[in-house]
Parts: sequence; C-alpha cells; structure tokens
Amino acid sequence: MKRKSIKKCVKYSGFAVALGAVCMLGAWYFSGTSEAETVTEKTESTAGETAIDGWKAADADREYMYCVASVSKIYSTAAVMKLAEEGKVSLDSPVTDYIPEFKMADPRYKDITVRMLMNHTSGIMGTSTKGMLLYNDDDSLHQDEFLKNLSTQRLKADPGKYASYCNDGFDLLGIIAERVSGLNFADFIKKYLVTPTGGSSTETGFTVLGNKDLVPGYTAGHTLYENGLSTSIGAGGVFSTASDVAKFGSGFFYGNNALFSDFYKKAMAKRWDDKDEFTDGCGLGWDSVSVDEFKEAGVDVLGKGGDDGLNHSYLLVAPDNKISVSVLANGGSSALNGLVAQEILKVCLEEKGISVTEKSKNVPEIVTEIPEKYDAYAGSYIVASSTGEVIDRISFPDHRYMHVEEISPYNTTYADYALTSDGRFTELAYEVSDSGIDDIKLAVNPQSVSFTDAADGKVLLNGMKINSFPEIGSYEDKSYVGERMEENPVSEEVLSSWQAMNGAELCLTGDIYSSSLYDTANGYIILPKDYPGYVFVVHGLGTRLLKIVDERHLVAFQTIPSSRSRDLIDAEIVAVDNEMQIHLSNNSECIFAAELPVFDGSEKEISLSTGQAKWYRIGDAVSNSEVQIEERPEKSAVYVYNKFGDVVYTSHVVGITDVVPMPEGGKIVFLGETGGVVKIK
Repeated sequence: MKRKSIKKCVKYSGFAVALGAVCMLGAWYFSGTSEAETVTEKTESTAGETAIDGWKAADADREYMYCVASVSKIYSTAAVMKLAEEGKVSLDSPVTDYIPEFKMADPRYKDITVRMLMNHTSGIMGTSTKGMLLYNDDDSLHQDEFLKNLSTQRLKADPGKYASYCNDGFDLLGIIAERVSGLNFADFIKKYLVTPTGGSSTETGFTVLGNKDLVPGYTAGHTLYENGLSTSIGAGGVFSTASDVAKFGSGFFYGNNALFSDFYKKAMAKRWDDKDEFTDGCGLGWDSVSVDEFKEAGVDVLGKGGDDGLNHSYLLVAPDNKISVSVLANGGSSALNGLVAQEILKVCLEEKGISVTEKSKNVPEIVTEIPEKYDAYAGSYIVASSTGEVIDRISFPDHRYMHVEEISPYNTTYADYALTSDGRFTELAYEVSDSGIDDIKLAVNPQSVSFTDAADGKVLLNGMKINSFPEIGSYEDKSYVGERMEENPVSEEVLSSWQAMNGAELCLTGDIYSSSLYDTANGYIILPKDYPGYVFVVHGLGTRLLKIVDERHLVAFQTIPSSRSRDLIDAEIVAVDNEMQIHLSNNSECIFAAELPVFDGSEKEISLSTGQAKWYRIGDAVSNSEVQIEERPEKSAVYVYNKFGDVVYTSHVVGITDVVPMPEGGKIVFLGETGGVVKIK
C-alpha cells in the first residue's frame, strides 16, 4: 500500500480526533505477508512547529504506547482461548471451576460459564470502579477488592439470557488466565500472544509505569495530565503501540496459527445471537462480527473499540482477506477511530480489487393516520444511553403523530415522531406545536423507534440511527433502547424519607488519591416529578433511574436486553462513624455534601487518610480568592470544583501551580494516604 493513500485516510482522523488539541494518532495496518507501515498523525491548533509543554513536532515520528482500553478484552479472550485449545479450560464450564472463591449474593452465579464472560451474557451488573483508573499509579486496590465486591452483588439477569456489556466479566477472564497458566497476565500475553505475532512493545497497567514511550495525556484544551493507568487488567489494562496491536490482529487471520487454530478464531467470530437484530452484535470478545457495507462486498470483518480516559482505540480485522488495522489516539473516541480504521481497510481492499460502497438509504414516507393499535404502547418508558437513563413519556395526539416528553434529572425536553411507511416512528425536524401538523418534515439523519412485545410480557422500545461524520464515514446504531415502566407503589413514610433527600448533593469518597473518578466526583439524588417510587441517582458513570425498595435501599429495575443495561447499580443508605453515606453496588461510596465542613482559610494542615477523601465547602471568607499549598506529599492530590461540580483545579495536571482558586459556592477535596499532611500557606 502506498504511504500517500494511508496518509489520506489518517488525515481524516486528524479533523475529528484533534478537537483543537495536540493529538497523536497512530494507525498501523498489516496486510497478509507484505511489509506493513506505521503512520503517526500530529494535529495541533497552534500554527508552526512551536513546542507545547515540552512536546515537539519531532515527537510525531515516534510510535507511542497507548492504553488500548477495552481492546484489552480481545487479549483476555485470546488468552483463555489459548488455554482452551490446550485442554486446560472448557468454555462451557462454570467460572467457579477456575476461581473457586468467586461468589455472588445471588445463587444464579453458579451458572455463569467462561463463554458467558466472553460474550457479555453473564448477567453481572457491570463495572467495579474503585481503583480502576489511576493517574501515574499502579496500586492494586482494584484487584484486591474485586472478588470481594462481586460477592456482595446480585445478578441483573439470568446467566445467558442476553448480552449486555460487562467489564467485570473480562477481569474474571484475566484471573482465569493467570490461575490456569501460573503466569501473571503481562507475562502470559507477551509469551503467548505478543511475541508469536511479532510484537515487542506491549505491557499492562502493572508493568508500564514510567515507560518513556507512553503517549502524553493532552486534553482538548492543551492541558497535559499525568499518564492514566488502568488496573482493570482483563477488561482494559493492556498498553501497546499501534503496530503491536495490528500485528496481534494478524493472529486472527484464517490459516495463521500463531495464536491458535481457526476453530477457536471462528468461535470468537460467531454472533452470540443471530435471530434478533436489536440485541448486541458481539461475538466472543469482539464488539462486532459483521459490518453491513463490508458484508455486501463479501468481506467479513471483526471489530473491537475501547475508551479509557484520554486514550481511545480500535482494532479491525478482515480474517479472510488477511488485513488488520489498528488506530490508537489520545483524543476523540473509539467510534471515530473505528471509522478511520474502516477507511484504511477500504483502501487496502481496493488494492486487492474489492470495492466497498455505502448502501444508499431509502427515505420512508410519512403515514398521516396512526392506527388505534398503537394506543396500547402509550405510557412511560425508561430509556438508556451511554451517558445515563431518562424517562420518555409517550403519547399519540389525535392519532396523527407520536409525542415524547423526555424527563431527565434536570429538565424535560420534547420531540415528535411521525409513523412512516417502514412501520417505524421517525423523528421530525420540528415539534408539531411549532410547525403545525400539516407541515411536518422528517429530521435530517433522524432517529427512528418502534415497539416490540417481548415474550415475558414487557414492551420494549428499539431504536435506529445513522451517525454520520463528514469526510470520515458513518455507522448505524441499532439496539433495544428502553422498556415500559410500571408503577412502584411505596408507603408515605418510605416516600417521605426519600423526598427529604431530594436535590441532595453527593461527593465521592473511599477511592484512592490517584483515582481519575474524582474528575467526576459530584452527584445528586433527584426524585422525578409524577413518578413516586423512583429516584434518579447521578454519579460518575452517569445517571441511573432506580426503584425505591424501602427507606434505605434503591435497586436497578430495567432489563433492556442490550448494552443499554450496562453498568447497572443498586444503592444503599448506610451510617459510617455517625455520618450518612450512600454506597453503590459498583464499589463506590458517596457522602452528602450538606454535611461537609466549611473551608474558611483558617486551616493550616490537612491530615490525610487512605481511602477517605477530606471534603470541604468553600466558605465566604475565601470565596473568589486563592490559597497556596505550601507542602504536599507525593502520594496525594487536591481537587477544586465550582458550584456546578466541574473541576477547576486538579494536581494531576503536569506542572500545575500550587496556587489554588477558591470559586464561590465550590468545594475542595484533599486526597492521600494515612500519615500524610497537606500544609496550606
């Protein structure tokens, strides 16, 4: 392949990924047995070759190491597949056969098999977050508490019932690989996955600290952070170069036995459920085992993306055509990386005489009268996305269109949909109240939804949308997105106890000083109007709508059969040292901001404690001024948040000043280890 054509593809990514920042993007492809090529693209918002915070233009020619984030799941899947080929692991045996101490507070856990971990059908709630993503630290807290935390959790679904993205399942796979092989994960993948495919620069979160080739952690605003490390090894803890990842991908070419035989590769490439287009399209480890436009050209492709802090990754493999493409970036998103990878793959296929073209979409016609049968679908639905859950209240005014009130913790928005000739409801460009019913038009690139009557009596909402990015490409998002809610009657006494907490601010505590979860440490408890019995809990992983059980307990209730059910949580109010806290089932702990002491400038020393955040409200005496940190232990951190909970200062920024802003109505938190002291001037 000519370098010029690769450059063309990668330049597309510079537009999308840079976001006005200094951005390094490594793209690497491996095509059959021919010599492959590395391309690194640097994009910066300032003109010329000026260095920014020590970064020089010459660095663009280096091949950096990135956290490949959830592409790590292909490594952990391949590791266990290798052991399966050797007869040391059976994919359909219980996980407890290999991790005897694995237990959960739900007897169904005994039915979870190794295969269910690989295809996200285990029923495990999602992600244990404590100690998972750290700044410049490889502390083992996440691994130390991982199995203990799972032992307190219930399952969200019967094992094997449906696929829903689950990080914890792949951490269990990593443990299986270590237990069965007798090697730590880093040594195992180097010996059996990396070296056999020709790689030489792959590590894990426990072995990469201090590596000079780690990519700088720039944000879109040119701010350089300390390197982020993932200690969730099986789910997201592999670090590698674009070339190593693409070479690893070549191990999945059919006929290449560097990793294991085609039998196991084809098992990974089989969709877990080929009967329902709205369930997740994952295989074993792979997010996707088919892309429509490539399939129509006769090309099978396997894809896996990952996002972890400032690092984003995508691995795309065409096993029959023997092409592997890896795109890693410290900006943007895995979705954008995936589109760049597809463009590179198209160029590779063109040189093999295979043309891949995007299929044109027919624009459906609007149906002016909605049949009465749809009245049965009016009501309230819990609808989930990657950022959180909302309530959609659906009605069909005059049987002419579908009206949706979307209720979030903060506001209510409105949208209207027309029934179209494809049997779906398609989003309109304007609300009918603004445009009038006789002048309705479909939105550009609209979302469409329809209803499914599930076998268990539930009504599901499924959605489709084409996500387009100019000059890069587009992808179709097709999934079950919601399910109809039921009333949850609770006593006046129980309801009043939660109403007393309505609007309460939450502050993360219990995690270690290096945890990046303090970047999103503020949350809320909000009761939705008109829905007694339900509570919105806003926290670091987004918004969750929970059902009230009693004065102390909230539970996740949705069973959307897709990854819209990922990372569910239950919540419990507990008393710790006479202080009320809310504990989440993902191993997060939060305190109530109303109980925080006031920081008024009289504090000269703050004593630190391991796993106990020292939070303060910024008092009037120091509001809109500054204080200076005179001395701070190496293993510590300081964050300042404004009144909206946004970070305005963090000591994890490289070269940050010791002069700390004190915004009015904000909060400050000191983090560190027992025995440490922060001195304030």
